[in-house]
Amino acid sequence: MQSNELNSINRALKMACETNFGVLDKSFLCQSLSAIGPRAPLCVVEESPLQEVLNLFQSHRIGCVLVVDGAGKLSGIFSERDFVLKVAVNFEALRHHPIAEFMTRSPMAQSMDCTLAFALNLMSHGGFRHIPIVDDDGIPIGSISVSDVIDYIVSSLTQALLNFKTS
Repeated sequence: MQSNELNSINRALKMACETNFGVLDKSFLCQSLSAIGPRAPLCVVEESPLQEVLNLFQSHRIGCVLVVDGAGKLSGIFSERDFVLKVAVNFEALRHHPIAEFMTRSPMAQSMDCTLAFALNLMSHGGFRHIPIVDDDGIPIGSISVSDVIDYIVSSLTQALLNFKTS
């Protein structure tokens, strides 16, 4: 998707937040990512060896890391999918190579005030499952996954059901 198309979608979503639309109402879709309580990101530097990053995946039970440059700014993301598509076949030969060789460069990062609707739209159209959250200086402050959104939906529905009063 091109930048002007994404900007149009984001503007339309913000306008749509003035009314109900689609299968979920505005009170859900127009919440910012902060409503989910994104976890602090696990960041590695571009020079980090692939094996070290994979050890972090296992020890932290995560599916991606954010990659930062020397100034601490987001430069890429490395996910399980990157491993499968770019590394798995030649893992033994590549295990000591820097993560910068395999990361997805310049990922679609968002600010904490991005709406859930826009984030879901980005993930769906972009074909990715994680969005880095950055501050105004491009420093990672969180990350959100499709799984985080689903967990939030289920939790919200469960809470609504527990609070539901029958006549």
